[in-house]
Amino acid sequence: MDCAPHLQTVVYPEVSPVSLGRAAAGAAGTADIGIGRGVLLALLLCVAEPLLAATAPAVALEAPARARRFEVAEFVVRVAEPPFRNPFTEAELTGVFTAGDGSQRVAGFADTPDGSVFRLRFSPALAGAEYHYELRLQGGGLDRRFTGKLRCEPSEREGPVIVDPARPKHFLYAGSRRPFYHLGYTAYHLLDPSNDDAQVEVTIDYAVRHGFNKIRFLLTGYPRDFDRRTSRDVEHGVDDPWKAPNYGAKPGQVNPLPAWVGQPHRYDFTRFNVDHWRRVDRAVGRMRERGLVATCIVTIEKQNLPQEYGRWTEHELRLYRYAVARLAAFDNVWWDLGNEHNEFRDVAWGNRMGALVKEADPFGRLASAHAYAEFAYGDSPWADFIITQQYGTEQQVHDWALKHWAIPKPYVNEEYGYEGDADKPGHAQSRDWTRRCHWAIALAGGYATYGDWSGGVSYFYMGDPGPGKAAVELKHLRTFFEALPFSDLTPHNRLTSQGFCLARPPTHYVFYFPRGGSAELDLAGASVPQLAARWFDPRTGQWREGPSLRPGKHAVQAPTQQDWVFLVEGQSN
Repeated sequence: MDCAPHLQTVVYPEVSPVSLGRAAAGAAGTADIGIGRGVLLALLLCVAEPLLAATAPAVALEAPARARRFEVAEFVVRVAEPPFRNPFTEAELTGVFTAGDGSQRVAGFADTPDGSVFRLRFSPALAGAEYHYELRLQGGGLDRRFTGKLRCEPSEREGPVIVDPARPKHFLYAGSRRPFYHLGYTAYHLLDPSNDDAQVEVTIDYAVRHGFNKIRFLLTGYPRDFDRRTSRDVEHGVDDPWKAPNYGAKPGQVNPLPAWVGQPHRYDFTRFNVDHWRRVDRAVGRMRERGLVATCIVTIEKQNLPQEYGRWTEHELRLYRYAVARLAAFDNVWWDLGNEHNEFRDVAWGNRMGALVKEADPFGRLASAHAYAEFAYGDSPWADFIITQQYGTEQQVHDWALKHWAIPKPYVNEEYGYEGDADKPGHAQSRDWTRRCHWAIALAGGYATYGDWSGGVSYFYMGDPGPGKAAVELKHLRTFFEALPFSDLTPHNRLTSQGFCLARPPTHYVFYFPRGGSAELDLAGASVPQLAARWFDPRTGQWREGPSLRPGKHAVQAPTQQDWVFLVEGQSN
């Protein structure tokens, strides 16, 4: 008798997955994300000797027949009576998707503790293409293959954010090719167990309403308040961090992120807590629906968590590969290898892990690694954009961005100082310092990320919206630059006697005066006979008419001693 597996496929357009008998017994429900229209149910049966048929577990595939461009096409493999002791270490689901001359290898992941459900997520990028795929589940004595086709239909989505090939200091959407003006928001413990899905939605809604288009948050991590190290690591802005646990978080609102099963400091790093990761799915999916980039920070240095799972151990590799397998198909995902990763790993680790993440990610999502002021990966192919943590005066943060200008990668200062109440730059700086520093970074052609520490309460750490006033003001910054060819503007500070200048001579000149006052401007390079000048109020987003100008040198006076933006645009007669 022929013992080769026989593949039987049946197409049920526009229906939900149906019961597959033993294969569906005890299986978890489908993940809370959208999949393509039409569902292909494939049941793989081995026509063999009665003994083999009686002992081999039934394996079934639920697969979309079509998906729109850049959407998540999810393939679900269900295993009746799974033979795995640990599906996270003993089983592997992989897929190869081929369209035209190209192919992509995609990893799946176990989505139940017993291995009764595996998922594989694919994001098609070629509208009109027909992808031929082969999936394979191996482990525990199983070796099952599925083949099929996935049709990629057109979509109005703008697609993932990528680095602009023609302007490598800036971003654009891969689908629409529209520039992406980065305005980030920090919410480290967005997925803290104290935050339910409703609270996560509140934070996402807050970000959208205030004009942010990126949220950076942790996938794994401990809080600070259980730390027993002696303090040589005094946090900026906090005289004694041990008297302000979790940077002043409200009691009970920052807890270990339960990425694995077990208890903190005794996690079983061979087994993932799928309930936590499903929350990650839902949060990333919701950000995607609302037009937000989701920067997934894989881990953080607090309480030595990275030392617990170890450097280059199978536990560490498993964590990064699982995160990529689960989330890379979402077109809004960016990767951050680790927050302040310089405290627990070195540059050699960053280069090796960055290359591993890029190799594992078939969709090439943007990746980088957060350290402090210095960026160690300017020449590293895996690092797509620059991350620094550098705070100071307007001049200092501006100069630090300029220091990285020669590196052909977008510059992002992820922590230039959280908003607070102090009338000095740094963490817990006032709304005015926060706004001025963010504009100063923008006038160096860079981008930045906001966080709120108002009243000494770490809203940025808890993942809750705070009462900070600078957030709504920064929305005006994004609106201002999205109306200009920001990607074509470059620093031209020599054109002003004070403040900063970003320009594309001879037609566009942006001047920023952090403290108002007067300035001598050199507009001799403007080749058009008439120049339109306007004042922009960065606090309100309102405009005022400016003086009539022609090419040449001019003295201007800001309307008040607060910060102002002066926009000069060339006009022909």
